[in-house]
Amino acid sequence: MSERPIVFVLGVPRSGTTLLRLMLAGHPGLFSPPEMVLAPFRTMAERHDVLQRRYWEKGGLRRTFMELEGLDVDAAKERVAGLMDKTVPEVYALVQQLIGDRILVDKCPHLCGLPEALQHLDSQFPEARFLWILRNPGSVIRSFQNVNMAEVLFEGYPYEHPEELWRKGNLVIRDFLAGIPSDRWTRFTYEDMVRESERVMRRICATLGLDFAPAMIEPYKGDRMLKGPKGARAVGDPNTATRSKIDPALADKWLQGFDHRNVSAETKAVAGEFGYDLAAIPLPSIAHVSQTMSGLLDAVRDIEANINMPHDLDNLEGRRFLLRTLSAGIDTFTEYNDADRPHFHQFIGPIRKMYGDCPDCDYWRAPIRVGPGRVYRLTGCIAPGTTYVGMLLHGRGGRMGRGLNDNQLELDMSGGFEVLISTEQQEGIWLSCDGDETELVVRQYYGDRAVEKPTELHIELLGEVPAPKPLDAATYAKGLERSQRMLRAVYQRITQAYERIVKAPIKRFYALPGDSLFPTPDNLYQMCWYRFGPDQAFVVRGKLPTARYFSLCLYNAWMESLDYTRHTITLNHSQIQTDADGHFTVVLADSDPGVPNWLDTAGHSAGYLLARSLLLDGEPAELTTETVWLAEMAEVWARDQSI
Repeated sequence: MSERPIVFVLGVPRSGTTLLRLMLAGHPGLFSPPEMVLAPFRTMAERHDVLQRRYWEKGGLRRTFMELEGLDVDAAKERVAGLMDKTVPEVYALVQQLIGDRILVDKCPHLCGLPEALQHLDSQFPEARFLWILRNPGSVIRSFQNVNMAEVLFEGYPYEHPEELWRKGNLVIRDFLAGIPSDRWTRFTYEDMVRESERVMRRICATLGLDFAPAMIEPYKGDRMLKGPKGARAVGDPNTATRSKIDPALADKWLQGFDHRNVSAETKAVAGEFGYDLAAIPLPSIAHVSQTMSGLLDAVRDIEANINMPHDLDNLEGRRFLLRTLSAGIDTFTEYNDADRPHFHQFIGPIRKMYGDCPDCDYWRAPIRVGPGRVYRLTGCIAPGTTYVGMLLHGRGGRMGRGLNDNQLELDMSGGFEVLISTEQQEGIWLSCDGDETELVVRQYYGDRAVEKPTELHIELLGEVPAPKPLDAATYAKGLERSQRMLRAVYQRITQAYERIVKAPIKRFYALPGDSLFPTPDNLYQMCWYRFGPDQAFVVRGKLPTARYFSLCLYNAWMESLDYTRHTITLNHSQIQTDADGHFTVVLADSDPGVPNWLDTAGHSAGYLLARSLLLDGEPAELTTETVWLAEMAEVWARDQSI
């Protein structure tokens, strides 16, 4: 039993015990070394066995002897090894002898998980003083989540995760101190210690029977055994060595990422007992991401629950369309959304379709953000023989902005071109913006993909480009919100179009308003809803119009082109067989009718048939329809050819 005074710093890890040790080390009447890791053990042999696993905790006691006896690292290692046959109280007595009249301060967070060791200390040091530092559990939890090798810090503690360590560790300390006279201990918070450092240090000094020393609130001045050579490095917060003064902002820095909804009611109750109202902490930005994700998934569930088409295939494709649109929205607004470093991505293709996509068209999108001083340069090369290239701006909400086509570009000898995009007028070919434009879409139509080359495209923001930023929760949540709005808007437009078309007379083509389905502005669209029964075919007759491009294409109820990777679901002007005057007959059927110009409906007995006339010169095609029996198809075809 020792009559010498000693001060034990109690608190769970990541509560600020390292900073407290440094502050106490500034008092001339105190000796406050790094963690010596003595208190949990009865004998040095026991300590040695445990620290063979927790080797990183050996340095504190070595650093203590280096400080008190002027040893180098190797000598300090030998000094500690020579104490193997000693008891821990004997080593405490040795250290107390070496420090003279100063009071020993021992910081040992391990004690929060060792109630029996705490009780043993009380009987061993009847004059001991205890300093209990508390910190908001949100800060402790977040600090654990962000410190390197956090899993190592749990070695030696009977707790599985930070929340449990904070709650149970502080309850162990609370229950222990309940049996200690109140004049021998004090409790304070990390938050007060960094915001009102002098007041807290004066209170601590009063508990220890000492006068306040101003150096206590300048913990980073002097050595204070903060650093040490390899083999004798201090145990504690590694971030402490990077600071130069107490930062009051650290009081709640970590709370910015804390979500109290993830903490148990039991922990919240204990926190409330110690003065921390966790429910009052604002939710972090990551919580907004979680809420937005939940809303997005709710939208998926809501839309899916309302898919109710007459045919099973339409219902199945509706669910696939829903997920395809979800994927497209997430890609558009969270992945391909860097308007400072834009690049083109193909957002419509064989497995992602919407709004009457054209299989003969490549769709390329690049994000932009226009405004004062922001100018984009679009460059590319259009190969000779290309059917069509057009570019179109879109504003917020999908608003169609201005556009250009290949007729309006200035192509050099190799087909190269340059376009400047901005709100402020530019020299050369200028695509002017109103200010709310968010994307540039470039379309290339093909008459024959086998011979026509894809257009080369490149876009860049001119001038000084802002440095890239790391992923930001608020920005990501905003992207998810826009994805949800897109999902609902697409579904609403598609279902409204379906409800209108199925109520209209079938077998008739209707002119489609140019701005209804995010179209190619140079196209004239004619749409028909076809329907036929078993053993029937749907026949379309017309004459090729004078246009840069013309095609007939089949779509399901969701305005997705049918599977053109395995079925012939579209025919363009270069593929349709005509008579000498350009007249044609195209046949829609679920199986080969044995005649040319067959469009395979791929299991669909009803759907959209869309005619496109690109850069039409003159009147659109006059298209007529007829439903016939497949058995009569050869006769019908022969009659058409003889007219």
